[in-house]
Amino acid sequence: MKIWLLFAFMIPVCVLGQTKTLTLTSQRMAVSSHEFYIVAVEDARKITSNIGRVYDGRQMASLILEGGTTLAIQRFLAKNFNDKNNPESMPIYLVIKDLKVNERLQNIYTVAGEIGMNLTFETYRDGQRIFLTTGNATSTYTRSTDDFQLIDKLLRAGLENQLKGFVKWFKDSAKSDKLAKRVQVIFDDDTLKTEIGDTVYYNKKRKLNWKDFKGGTQFGSRWAAQVFTSFGFESRAKVNNRVVELRVRTFVWLDKTMSWVRPDAKNNYTLAHEQLHFDITKLVAERFKRKLSNMIFSVEDFSSEIQYQYLESYRDLNNIQTQYDGETDHGLNTTEQARWIEKVKKELSNFK
Repeated sequence: MKIWLLFAFMIPVCVLGQTKTLTLTSQRMAVSSHEFYIVAVEDARKITSNIGRVYDGRQMASLILEGGTTLAIQRFLAKNFNDKNNPESMPIYLVIKDLKVNERLQNIYTVAGEIGMNLTFETYRDGQRIFLTTGNATSTYTRSTDDFQLIDKLLRAGLENQLKGFVKWFKDSAKSDKLAKRVQVIFDDDTLKTEIGDTVYYNKKRKLNWKDFKGGTQFGSRWAAQVFTSFGFESRAKVNNRVVELRVRTFVWLDKTMSWVRPDAKNNYTLAHEQLHFDITKLVAERFKRKLSNMIFSVEDFSSEIQYQYLESYRDLNNIQTQYDGETDHGLNTTEQARWIEKVKKELSNFK
């Protein structure tokens, strides 16, 4: 009987992960901007340890940038792109969504490769991260197995082209509020019109007269007269040199058809009481304007912010008018009436 003995040997194999480090050559880019600078680079890829797999000779290796992807690109841009002479330039965050080098061996001498790049440009404003735009680029190449300088050159060219695209986008978008850095309120002249039809617009040179009271007489009322006054505003915005110029014009008005007087009450004292109602409306409008001039508006939401301030001022107007009639007993208290006239006149004089 023959006995066959079989022996199996387990030979341990150790696979070492090879890496290839690439240093981006420092060379000033053929693109620049005085309007923005790259303040930081962020890597949003799922795998951030390398930027792809390349051939080192005939062996595959993980390609890494010297110092890490974000630090290497940030240092390169700080030295070769950023303009350090403009303190007003906008800080831009460069977010790497995709950056990958893929290669395949064609023969023992040559490698075919592809570099894919997707970068997003963002900024911070009013404490919030703002997306601006994104860019994609893909380049293909053929190199010898020992020519890594071509990858360095193509990576730098890809970054340069992405920045060229963003510079163009930035210039094209300069007149939109997306790139605006602040809001400047400009008040337009609100004294251009004094009267249109049955509407009287406030003008300190144009005092009320009894012809302005065209409403039907309120025979059941215990009061001698009543005026209907209000105020509003109109605004328009445009961007100039990345500043939102918010032009605001207020208008204080009286409606003749809703203002009335009893025939037996047409005297100077009664008219002065009603005039002060009109003056108070003007005073609240001026307070509204002063409040706006002292505010710091957000670029994203200045429209709703100014609307909120208007509603608050309109609420104040109703409260002050009620207080005025209450303290003067609708003008019957002559002492209080005189005090109110002096108080409103003094505050109005503080506004231009």
